[in-house]
Amino acid sequence: MATKQNPLTPTGSAALPETFVSQLRERFTSRRADQIDIIDAILEDHKALKDLIPLLKGEGTYTEKRGVFAFLAAALEAHAKPEEQTWYKSLKTQDDMKVEGLEGDIEHALADQLVNELKATTDEDLFMAKVKVLAEMLEHHIKEEENEMLPEFRQNSTASERRELGAKYLKLRSAYLTH
Repeated sequence: MATKQNPLTPTGSAALPETFVSQLRERFTSRRADQIDIIDAILEDHKALKDLIPLLKGEGTYTEKRGVFAFLAAALEAHAKPEEQTWYKSLKTQDDMKVEGLEGDIEHALADQLVNELKATTDEDLFMAKVKVLAEMLEHHIKEEENEMLPEFRQNSTASERRELGAKYLKLRSAYLTH
């Protein structure tokens, strides 16, 4: 029987140091779904993504960045898809946050497109340019969520609603991590 590889484990010679990988993986798998609200779950996931962004924006070889990107792509999917299916879906039902929810969906679609292009890119220079643009897009997106959208959502939602969304988010994220 073949063992299923954890999508948060990059392969190849450019794999991240195991301690770094294990710390990031722990952030994605250690939460109790019944005791965390969606805001806390999103912020925790953002920490892991923000740890990777400088590695993609800064100095580094193609091989190193390809390895970091492999990890980021899996972590991003495990974060973004559940976020779309829970938090953004909720935002789009609220008149005062509908546009923000739609904007988030659009930014996620653009990031997905760039991730897919990067997976298929074999030209090293083109890869280096695209991966930097992806990192900058993610940095902007995370900053906007953390500084504007999440605080507004906290003000316009109850703790119970946030915990319910958090439980759904973590359940969906778990499914993305094991597929």
